[in-house]
Amino acid sequence: MMMPKFNLAPSICIFAASLILVGCAGVQTSRHSYSDSYKANEPVKAEGCYDASVLLTKGIRESADISAKVLAAVDSTVSERTESQIKAQRNRHIGLLIGSGGEELTIELKASPRGTFVTVATKTGFVGGAGQKAWSCQIVDQIVAMASK
Repeated sequence: MMMPKFNLAPSICIFAASLILVGCAGVQTSRHSYSDSYKANEPVKAEGCYDASVLLTKGIRESADISAKVLAAVDSTVSERTESQIKAQRNRHIGLLIGSGGEELTIELKASPRGTFVTVATKTGFVGGAGQKAWSCQIVDQIVAMASK
């Protein structure tokens, strides 16, 4: 008896394409840039909250320290820190159905005439993408709250 032949190539291509489209979102680095129109300590947020920024009236070192504390508060581990950039990853957690965490967070700090311009970008990954979320808006809000104390 002869077995029928099945062409799996179209099914595999559709499956792979859907994983790519669903799995990754966000930005690796912020698209925001400094402008004199920014008001101090007022966050600017992109749609979806993968990208946000704020002008702080603090120096770059103090702004970096505040940013690092906020990253720790949202359960992140800093993987790289320089004077002008902090890279971190949210710690992974296992939920009821889907794992969460693992988002890559990038904070960039630039000295400006009126303080420090801070940008925050969230990049969600392929693995666990369904359980991940954008953190940039929440992080910028917490940076502003700490800087205003």
